[in-house]
Amino acid sequence: MELLCDLDCFWRKYEAEDWFQYGEQRAKNGFVVQENETLESANPEEAVTEAFYNAYLEGHTSGTTIYCSQEAYILAFAMQVMPDFRAEYGKGNNRKKE
Repeated sequence: MELLCDLDCFWRKYEAEDWFQYGEQRAKNGFVVQENETLESANPEEAVTEAFYNAYLEGHTSGTTIYCSQEAYILAFAMQVMPDFRAEYGKGNNRKKE
């Protein structure tokens, strides 16, 4: 699976933890969640089971929380984790101008 490994890992079997880490890393880098079909087409040699996809989603949620705890003004998808993000950002942005 090219997306999840380097050259040394072609011989190993993937587990849910690998998918969790992949989802978490993508979110930490600011990427939105991928649909199951997208992951399958990018990794045709690896079956993306329901358990793997759920682990990927859990990892992405974890990574999004980490990503959104950074400098908020540069973050695009923080509202996925914090629905009131826009309002709170506006309050902080207006306060800076005072």
